[in-house]
Amino acid sequence: MSDQLSESELEEDKALLGARSYSASLKGAGPAPVRHEGDKKRWWEGAPPWVGGIIGTLIIIAVWWIASATLYQGSNAIPSPVAVFSLFLDPAQWQTTWNNASSTITAAAEGYFWGNLAAILLSMLVLLLPFLAEIVNQIAIVTYCIPLVAIGPILVIVSGRTSPNGASVVLAALSVFFTTVVGCLLGLRAAPRTSLDLVKAYGGTKLTMLRKVQLIAALPSLFAALKIAAPAAFLGAVLAEYLGSGGDSTIGRALIAAQTQSDAPKLWYLALVCGAISGLGYLVVGLIARIVTPWTTGSDSPGAAG
Repeated sequence: MSDQLSESELEEDKALLGARSYSASLKGAGPAPVRHEGDKKRWWEGAPPWVGGIIGTLIIIAVWWIASATLYQGSNAIPSPVAVFSLFLDPAQWQTTWNNASSTITAAAEGYFWGNLAAILLSMLVLLLPFLAEIVNQIAIVTYCIPLVAIGPILVIVSGRTSPNGASVVLAALSVFFTTVVGCLLGLRAAPRTSLDLVKAYGGTKLTMLRKVQLIAALPSLFAALKIAAPAAFLGAVLAEYLGSGGDSTIGRALIAAQTQSDAPKLWYLALVCGAISGLGYLVVGLIARIVTPWTTGSDSPGAAG
């Protein structure tokens, strides 16, 4: 009897192994590649992330240089990198650029503040008064779909001489509103259900749940939206200045002057300056996010190990 049981058990084991092998073959699962100690790692596998950024930048500059020296040598529509980067070494040009950029950055920061404040307040209001969700969504969609180039001249005329930066502030605010509303609502609605039920069980109101749970849960999504909104606010302000807002000392007016004079190196220089300022705004908000929400960075805390 024991021999028969052992044989039956052996048959069952064989059948189970065959079924598992067949299931794995259907899923396409194969043995994971094993790296032996003697295998050499490719140099880019252990390189830090910034190495790829530097290599990509060098490739772009090389393609830029080749295009300026071959395809556009006669028209000079694409200046050489030397002609553009030489402007970065000119102190007088730096002073002029800073005078222009400071006005644009101020208007963009003001629009960034008011646009994000309105988006956050309306998002919180939706949680307290759910029947307003459709109205807020429609407002956000309208601000996203409306062509800024079309309403820019209207805002410039409405602002007039009494508020020369008014159109820049409004366009900057409109540029960030939709992104922040979406990010804030996603974060607020991602609050853990168990925590909300716990607050509700202890007699907490919607305002208490919003303050104790939902606002904290919304921080990662909110800061992700705020990072994207920073460059958008600056570009919105530049667009308004290009359409006539902000006075004479702005980035937008400098772009118009360079375009009128067909000064290609200065146009490219101003484009790089705008990109650098936008990227700096993104990085600043990202650093603030790492400080305020350290649990989203993926780094271990000092006391985590042990």
